[in-house]
Amino acid sequence: MKVQFKLKRTLLTVAASVALATSFICLGQKAMATATLPDIDPEIIANSWQEQDDTFASVTLNGKEILKFKESANCPNAGQKAEEIAAKLNELLLDDKFDAERLFPSRAGDLAALKVDGETVLKLSATDIVDSDQSEPSSALTMSWRMVNTIRNALGATQLPQSFLKFSELALHDIRGLGQAAGHFSGAASWYGGYFNGRKTADGTIYDERNMTAAHRSLPLGTKLLVMNRRTGDSCVVKVNDRGPYIDGRIIDLSKAAARQLNMVGCGVATVDCLVLGKD
Repeated sequence: MKVQFKLKRTLLTVAASVALATSFICLGQKAMATATLPDIDPEIIANSWQEQDDTFASVTLNGKEILKFKESANCPNAGQKAEEIAAKLNELLLDDKFDAERLFPSRAGDLAALKVDGETVLKLSATDIVDSDQSEPSSALTMSWRMVNTIRNALGATQLPQSFLKFSELALHDIRGLGQAAGHFSGAASWYGGYFNGRKTADGTIYDERNMTAAHRSLPLGTKLLVMNRRTGDSCVVKVNDRGPYIDGRIIDLSKAAARQLNMVGCGVATVDCLVLGKD
């Protein structure tokens, strides 16, 4: 599969155009193994243009705008910045091991960051990015989330729901960091106790409904999950120590303590979003 990297600039001199062609356009052809859309050739384009007295630049992937810059005192060369971002993204896509499903948003202080398998692959100032959908500038994490979802969408990967933003902030502030995140899934959660309380779990420990634990069909035992009740916004961290649930349509069984923290004991079943944080 060919990965195409094209740069379009309307404000270039002839010499600059030749330099760009040498530096960027033919960066090489290499097969990219994506798990989702193996028949799509990703095409990254950096483009700059002028509107009245303002200069803008953007980076697109398969026709979808990832980000847009407006030249200003804080961003004196929007076109060059777009080219640099496009080059970094192109390098990322050229990696045989890259999988868009493992791309997640994050932030590093005031910088928007993109991470793959916990490793930061791109950082940039969110204040430099034009956010035409908002009257006020978006936070670094929100901007990163939008960029990640645009890339995921362009490559056919799963979109991250807006609730993921709360996940990310909780992970960045309260746990070990989003850098440990390895996946995200959503669905129906239930809780169990009573008859099972005091019995041995899949990891050999005794089930105690007062502990923050969960049962999952396939995640490695010891995996930590950040779980959020989509309706209430309540969240908690649990450790997978058992197998289940064994009822179709449910993705996770929580301990009674976890269900109480998620405010779902009374209803029994709730729609949750789960973020994999890693293992102990």
